[in-house]
Amino acid sequence: MKIRHYRPFFTGLLCWALTVGVLLLTLAQGVSLRHLIGAAILAALGAVELWFAFSPKSVEEEMGVKVDERALFIATRSGHLTLKIMNGLLFAGAMLALLGYGFTEDGRWMAVSLALCGVIVVMFLVLLAANCYYEKKY
Repeated sequence: MKIRHYRPFFTGLLCWALTVGVLLLTLAQGVSLRHLIGAAILAALGAVELWFAFSPKSVEEEMGVKVDERALFIATRSGHLTLKIMNGLLFAGAMLALLGYGFTEDGRWMAVSLALCGVIVVMFLVLLAANCYYEKKY
């Protein structure tokens, strides 16, 4: 078997290394259902990634055969709507946390608000970087 795609190969190896780490943690701390479920999910994800690493076609090529223009349009529209909704929810959560800080003067509310604002800023920067990348690529 030849490794055809290196990124899924290393992702699969990382998932399996994390699986071994979680299982060793389970042995050290005692058996816990949440550790076993986490290890099973990581092992399954690692197996899928390794399957894609050895498959002759990449994920994009396999998906491209089954996707038509309507499906691409729907995926694009749903992605934009998801981004708008998440942006609104994060902003509302940040404003509610600021309101909570205003009423209670507890510093934890400010930490929550700053974390949510940080997520909004990171989402914007990722979107900006992706737009610049695709603008240059196409």
